[in-house]
Amino acid sequence: MPQTDVATPGSEGFDPGDWKSRIIAGRALGAAANPPAWLDAAYATLREQVMHPEYPCFFGTMAEKRGEMFYGYVNGKDIAELPATMQTFSELVSRPEYRKNNIAIFFEPDAEPLSHETYHQHFWRILQHLHDVDPDPKADQQPPPSDGAWEFSFAGVETFVVCACPSFRARHSRNLGPGMVLLFQPRSVFVDTITNKVIGREARNQVRKRLQTWDEIGAHPDLGFHGDPGNLEWKQYFLDDANVPADDRCPFLKRQKQDAEAARNAFGDAPREVVIAADFAPKRQAAEPVVVQSRPAAADEAGARHWQQHKIVSPDSPYAPHPAWHGKEHRHLPHGSHEHHEYGEE
Repeated sequence: MPQTDVATPGSEGFDPGDWKSRIIAGRALGAAANPPAWLDAAYATLREQVMHPEYPCFFGTMAEKRGEMFYGYVNGKDIAELPATMQTFSELVSRPEYRKNNIAIFFEPDAEPLSHETYHQHFWRILQHLHDVDPDPKADQQPPPSDGAWEFSFAGVETFVVCACPSFRARHSRNLGPGMVLLFQPRSVFVDTITNKVIGREARNQVRKRLQTWDEIGAHPDLGFHGDPGNLEWKQYFLDDANVPADDRCPFLKRQKQDAEAARNAFGDAPREVVIAADFAPKRQAAEPVVVQSRPAAADEAGARHWQQHKIVSPDSPYAPHPAWHGKEHRHLPHGSHEHHEYGEE
């Protein structure tokens, strides 16, 4: 993959009507990003769901319709290039013309479905790795996740993060296809460009009302709004599939000041492979076992009814974001919920 500087403003060649022109892979953009064959079907599934007239988050629908989305991808479990992808994205959204853009990172679908717990582990390991190699020297000065002011940040850009994965059976708004999808939304997305004020609660409440009919589960008790007393952003990044309050301890560990220089040096070395695996855990946290479950032979009745009713994709399609992909012994974890975000806003 060519590692070049990001193009100068106005010369990137992004086309609102051509999603592939907005793919980022490391420091490469568009056709130079060399997207894999599996990405076409993964993107088509996300778009078909998001563009549905009943999709609950009209903010996400408009972002997709206007071409205000960037896209990235991860082949297999190798996230070595992801920090460079996120740095490119951070540089782009720092420009006025892209301040409303989000990025969706697609992960290659697994040959066998993973449990909800495994996706949860993968998600937090990915964020931990990004934080540990963050090139921003101020990253080690951020408050801990237990502070209400904390938001995930990379390369100086604060972003609200949403994890969507195929293990969601009832919370369909968080199931966007056959593989895990991470959505990074800069805080600037939530600010009105005309009034320079945070988008109102009424708009976000409308999204939550639409979720009542789209999802098969009510609002999560940990839902909140950024800046409200008692609200913690990390609880809203990765939800469980039941309305169980989140644990008090965040899996994310703020990096220590003495680790900052080593992390930045490691990022600059561009390691060939950084794999998300059972033993890929933060240095200060023991790894948890990864549980892989078998795909059930019969389709899940509730999930099939949802996708047929909303005419997203056929529940028999290998790319349908279908709840039946996961083992009957699926365990619900006590993890939290969200605020207004473009996709699957709770």
